[in-house]
Amino acid sequence: ISYDLELWLWLFALTFHYAFLVVVLRHLRFFLEPVPYAVQLLGVVDTFLQIGTPVISMSSFVLAGAVLFLFLRRIWLPQIRYISLAADYFPLFLIFGIAFTGIFMRYITKIDVTAAKALTYGLVSFHLPAMAEMQAIAPIFYIHLFFVSVLLAYFPFSKLMHLGGVFLSPTRNLPNNTRAARHVNP
Repeated sequence: ISYDLELWLWLFALTFHYAFLVVVLRHLRFFLEPVPYAVQLLGVVDTFLQIGTPVISMSSFVLAGAVLFLFLRRIWLPQIRYISLAADYFPLFLIFGIAFTGIFMRYITKIDVTAAKALTYGLVSFHLPAMAEMQAIAPIFYIHLFFVSVLLAYFPFSKLMHLGGVFLSPTRNLPNNTRAARHVNP
């Protein structure tokens, strides 16, 4: 048995995770008032190239590119395509939908950001704004919110919970004394 070194997989998986983390942390500005300085600083670092108006945030395009690479890798390589299930494609489509609608909202169509912030803050605090404010938001925002909600509902019951295995792994939590003590399965 031989294994090839998957440097491109590791590179794009790491960029995907870090870009997703930056995107999630930058979205804290919609849920917190006042916006913490660390979130503002992260926004400045993410948009340091100052290209275009609105300023291009690198993390959104890195996230979309990394998800696209992971999807194309799953389709292109016959060994990976053979072992792939619908449960492997579904989160990729959700995350790509989130990234695409987010990029679309920021750079192509404009939405009322203050109304969107009022809605998201109202969802978090269980005090929804008036219906007139909610109707002022473009429908693409609700599509984006739908993708995010489906991903959050799907997340705990899917393979995406691989981070939980780091803390719940028996090799991490059980003593390594198999030679000193005999462990019998009850």
